[in-house]
Amino acid sequence: MRLKINCELLSNKIPADYRRKVVSVMKAGLSRANEAKYKEMYSGNKQKNFTFSVYLPKPIFNGGVIKLSQNQIVINFATADAELGINYYNALMNVRGKQLPFSEMNKIRVQNIQIMQEEAIISERIAFKTLSPIVCRDHNKETKKDWFYWWEEEAFERVLKRNLYFQLREKFGEYVKADIEALQFRKVAIKKTVVICYNLHVACSLGKFEIIGQPYLLNHFVQGGIGSMRGMGFGMIEVI
Repeated sequence: MRLKINCELLSNKIPADYRRKVVSVMKAGLSRANEAKYKEMYSGNKQKNFTFSVYLPKPIFNGGVIKLSQNQIVINFATADAELGINYYNALMNVRGKQLPFSEMNKIRVQNIQIMQEEAIISERIAFKTLSPIVCRDHNKETKKDWFYWWEEEAFERVLKRNLYFQLREKFGEYVKADIEALQFRKVAIKKTVVICYNLHVACSLGKFEIIGQPYLLNHFVQGGIGSMRGMGFGMIEVI
């Protein structure tokens, strides 16, 4: 399920760490619409099987503040889990029209929510572009520390494929490992970017690329995102 959420802001200035503010809007709606699902999703370190991106109109970055050309943003939401998508649709409908805190300097109001049409991928070779940057995170369980790789680094593909296997083995079974290992990632125009998220500076990849692989995996990446931290607004892609 893919949603387009048009939002109005009280001011045209938002914090650079705006993704966490979008998450707070989703959490506010979900806690009101379905408390049980809210607790399931946000109690503990549950994997978030959705992604989102935020369209910012002509942003000007100035330290910790972003100035927009309009008092509006568009949130694009996607998930491969239809039941989860319905829950987040209901959550956003629950807060539609209500003015919610967005930062110390701003408030946000969800204006409308559209369910977007999706076309199934049948080809084994597809070109994509990122709507939100792809995060490749290597988490050390012993030190509790993270290391982030971008596309050009040697460990990027190995760590990305390992993370994809851990994310998808429950849904698709153990056989998915061979299909993930067979994936081929080909750069078209990729650049490194560093994003602030929860006060953390995250190195990630942004741009255009190709993936060669099984269509069911390519469909899943479009529907639910690719990489780590998808539930915090990373890894959303679309076909070009």
